[in-house]
Amino acid sequence: MEEWRPWQPPADPGQAARESCTMQSIISGVVGGGAGMALGAVLAPFNSSVGVESEHLPIKEQFRRGLREMGTQSRSWGKNLAVIGAVFQCSECFVEKSRGRSDRWNAVGGGCITGGVLAINAGPQGMAMGCAGFAVFSYAIDALGFGHMGE
Repeated sequence: MEEWRPWQPPADPGQAARESCTMQSIISGVVGGGAGMALGAVLAPFNSSVGVESEHLPIKEQFRRGLREMGTQSRSWGKNLAVIGAVFQCSECFVEKSRGRSDRWNAVGGGCITGGVLAINAGPQGMAMGCAGFAVFSYAIDALGFGHMGE
């Protein structure tokens, strides 16, 4: 078994900034927000009620309503995925640095914390279910090899 060693910060200040949990969390939030906005724009037509209620309107007004709906969906998806990305990355980073090693159990710990935080309004049982669900999802993603794409 490997001996536990606390995480040592890198000597290079630039690398230290990139490896800080705060910076990683900010980057993940920004990337998650951008991906969420794109996903919201793509998925907006599939769950929109604009077409049903605006059949009798001129095409220009239908187009405006469609764009408005797409903007609303984009903002909603962007905000949600930004929060998920930032919370997950921050919690996984803290778990990794406290454990002193990088493996798939960091993703499970980060997933559990993220699921619990996201379900905080659902009470203790909801938080437990969120923790378990997100931990299993994180483990599956990591086990399939998607957790370490850049390494």
